[in-house]
Amino acid sequence: MPKSVVVLFGGRSCENEVSVITGTMAANLLRGGYDVYPVYIAQSGVMYTGEALFSASALRGADPDKAFRRAVFAGGALFALHGRRLRELCRPYCALNCCHGMGGEDGAVSGLLDLNGIPNASPDMAGSALFMDKALTKLFAKALGIKTAPSFRLGEAEYKKRGAFALKCAERLGYPVIVKPNRLGSSIGVTVAHTRAELVLAIECAFAYDTAVLAEAYLGGSREINCAAYAAGGEIVVSPCEEAKTRNAFLTFKDKYFDGGKEEHGDFPADLPQEVAEKVRAYTKLLYRRASLRGIVRADFLLHGGEVYFNEMNTVPGSLSWYFFSRNLRSFPEVLSAVIEQGVKDARLREGKRLLKNSGVLAALDGAGTKRR
Repeated sequence: MPKSVVVLFGGRSCENEVSVITGTMAANLLRGGYDVYPVYIAQSGVMYTGEALFSASALRGADPDKAFRRAVFAGGALFALHGRRLRELCRPYCALNCCHGMGGEDGAVSGLLDLNGIPNASPDMAGSALFMDKALTKLFAKALGIKTAPSFRLGEAEYKKRGAFALKCAERLGYPVIVKPNRLGSSIGVTVAHTRAELVLAIECAFAYDTAVLAEAYLGGSREINCAAYAAGGEIVVSPCEEAKTRNAFLTFKDKYFDGGKEEHGDFPADLPQEVAEKVRAYTKLLYRRASLRGIVRADFLLHGGEVYFNEMNTVPGSLSWYFFSRNLRSFPEVLSAVIEQGVKDARLREGKRLLKNSGVLAALDGAGTKRR
């Protein structure tokens, strides 16, 4: 009997629709080797499942409550709501997280799976939360000796209290300054500011999407170099480098997802000196290993003035970066299967650890909930 695999996509994120593309692609590719259950997370946070969710077009203008069954995870199983009753669909062998952005890529889905004891083929809560936060990402990279562009984190409450001081701190980076929502992806809410007036507008734009923003020195003329990795059989597999290209100041949402996406607007493998390519690949592997990541990730770098700067880590990359590892989609299921089996292996290792039960603390309490003397 085929093993059951749940593929989650969507999420409470601005990247919900992009995630649908990634999730439905992965779900269909896995059908040949597993019994696959697609689970769509709406922007409301409500989860749905159903055979129709193998097609991205099923969500085009659809009312999910009418088109699909509500889904629930409980006690290590996936259930569908039929009227007022829950019907168990499966006890997942493993799950694959294809949610981009907040409410999915930030560790929320990993937490849901962990609470249900479901093996996870994607990064865990800690790695997901770390790399979702751009400011924390920079601190982590610096601790490993990896260069990042100079930056300044700004919280919304702090900005409202001391806006003028915050602007001066951001201006110390030197114009132009690139401003980003601190916990968002796909270049949403990102602006390059050349003057104080533009900086104020950029910060206010970023605050529309997040409660914290990152102002960063804009490294003009940089080459955008990406590298992907995954773990399988206890080893970290690192891809060749890619150079993503754009005519804009930075790689925009349109560059990434329209007109053929990055696959149509970049060089793979990138035309780089061997020592530079090896440095990027070594940094990617180091970040993956030291953050104890799992599943497929993509590390993004900037090549500026002969130096390599780490930009960000995507723990749920678009289309799961299939073209970094496979010549075509027909061969990509081998990679997906490898990360699923690694996720199951990791889960079994954790299951073997001790869990302290009945420590006696509650037995020492009286009826009022205070400790007996």
